[in-house]
Order: sequence, then structure tokens, then C-alpha cells
Amino acid sequence: MSRGPATYITPPRLARFPDPHDPLEYSSRSFLLVGDGRRLLRAWGSPEEPWALAVEPEGSRWRVEGPPIPPARLRSAARALFSFDHPLEEFYRRVRRDPVLRGTERRFRGVRLPRDPHAYESLIHSIVGQQISVTAAAAIKRRLLERGSVRLEHDGLPVPHLPVPDEIRRLGIDGLRSVGLSAAKARALLVLADPERLARLGRTDWVTAPLETARAELCELPGVGRWTAENVLLRSAGRTDVFVAGDLGLRVALDRYGAVPRAAPESDARAWAERWYPGWGSYATFYLWRRLTEERVLGPSPGPRGGGADGSPPSGSANSRTGRSPGPARRPVRAPAIGRGRRADRAGSGRR
Repeated sequence: MSRGPATYITPPRLARFPDPHDPLEYSSRSFLLVGDGRRLLRAWGSPEEPWALAVEPEGSRWRVEGPPIPPARLRSAARALFSFDHPLEEFYRRVRRDPVLRGTERRFRGVRLPRDPHAYESLIHSIVGQQISVTAAAAIKRRLLERGSVRLEHDGLPVPHLPVPDEIRRLGIDGLRSVGLSAAKARALLVLADPERLARLGRTDWVTAPLETARAELCELPGVGRWTAENVLLRSAGRTDVFVAGDLGLRVALDRYGAVPRAAPESDARAWAERWYPGWGSYATFYLWRRLTEERVLGPSPGPRGGGADGSPPSGSANSRTGRSPGPARRPVRAPAIGRGRRADRAGSGRR
């Protein structure tokens, strides 16, 4: 596809361009950072007709390029990708009062929820990742990307993207099993590729419907349970109120930082989110993932160790009363934790 003229967007004050050395929020998604990380290339558009979106900072504005489509559509895509419509300062006001995430509003300043262009992509990523390690899921996704025949390019650079629905249907059960998917997950992906189902996935009222309603409707799909549905609402609908309490990495983080014991029921984790982050569960999820991943790689931030992201222990915890550090006494965090559900969604229950 040929390239259209460039257009520009002005990011909000609290916005940050992705760091090529810290790509957690875009991990395994259909994107590239090129030109020393100054330009982001991302597959966008409908599942049937994806196109390449390019975004690059230029001074106080960000340059946006894509195919020859109306500039307003390009700008809308870039704003959606970076969730520019979210009033991030409201979340940060809550963070400053929370002993667990306090300090992340400085460490991760301007980091916003990255969205997927369509529920089709979010569902495939979530179903593939059910009940397996991040490393295994990435390997399966890589092989799945290689099965696609529709090529996207920008300035001669190939842009990765998931197979379009027609390609998924052509692969069939055997072709999908060959990339490492279980039979149950393969059947779930074939359901997503059905034209009638695709039309239903394109609805926009999942953004405004009550969370329980949107989640229940997604759970009607084969292979979709609560963990998968919540990940999809967080990534494709761009909702701010989705706390993925069944995620293993999130539960490890809540336990590590003294908020909710890992063995506690899922309802305790949801109660924590409702207390500290009503309406902002998605960002609480994302910033907990982010903090856990960064500290796993770099170690805790300088200063006394404890529950707070700035080094302070959670108020009222045993460690805050005795002054002991929770870090050394905790079990080590294993690398595959991020992005895994604690319980199997239905597609993950089949043999792999």
C-alpha cells in the first residue's frame, strides 16, 4: 500500500514515547521501534485489512504517517494507540495516596495504556497466552506471525501483524496446532475468524457498557474466561476500570509489595483495587506489572526497601511496624509470571 501525506498530533502533557529498552507495554504486539527507537511502526486497522501506522516525535508534536487515508483517521489511530483520551493526572492523584504504587507516577511518568486496534487481536494474544509462560507464548506468536501471507511495509520495513481472519481459516485446526497451540485454543481462534463473529467483535459499546455486561458477553466466546475477557477489555476497548485480579503476575506483585497475600481469594485483590483505584483498575494493573518487571530486571529503586514504589513500606503492614524489609523474605519472582491467569480459561484446558 502506498504512503499518504504526514499529519501531526500534539500529545498531552502527561505522555511518553515508548522506550526501545523498556518495551513491556508493547511486548509481543505487532509493532517495531526503528531509527534508534525514535519511530514506532504498528499494524492498525480492521482484522481483514490491516495497514501500517508510523509515529515519530518531532519537537513538541508527533509526526503520524500511514496509507493514503484521511489525516483525521490517522490522527485518531495514533491517539487511540497511546490512550491520549485518558486523564492520567486523575490516576496519579490516587497513586500518591497508595503506599503500594506511590512513586510510580514519577518513575513511569506519562506511560499510558497501549491499545490494540480491534478485539480480534487482543483475543488472539490473550488466548495464546493462557496458562503458559511468557516465553512459550512469544514463541507461538512468532510462529503464528510467520504463517501470514499479507505483507505490511512502511519505508521498505516489514511491519509484523497477526494473520488476517481468512488466513486463520485456511490454516485450520492442523495448521494452528503446528505453531504450538492446543486443539482447544486452535478451535477458539477459528471461531474468532468467522465473519459473523468478527462483525460482533467490532462493536464499540464495550467501552461504555457496565463492566460486568461487557465481560459476560466476551465470556460467551469459546476459550474466553474472566482473565481473557478482562485483558481484552483493557487492551482493545481501552477501558480504565478493568482490574485483572486473576493474573498471576499481578497477584505476585500484590503479595510482594504487602498489599494482598498471594494465597488470598481473588475477591480480596478486587477489594484492594476498589478501595484504592475505583474506575482506574486498568492502570493499577498496568503499573503493578510495570513495577514488578522493572524491579525484576534492575532491582528495587534506591532507598529503603519496602512496599512503596519509592521504597516506603505499606502503611499498617507488619514490615512497616517492625522496620523489616519484605524483599529478602519473599519467594523469588519467576520470569514467566507476567500476563498469566491464575486459573485456566476454557481454551487453556485442552492438551497442548
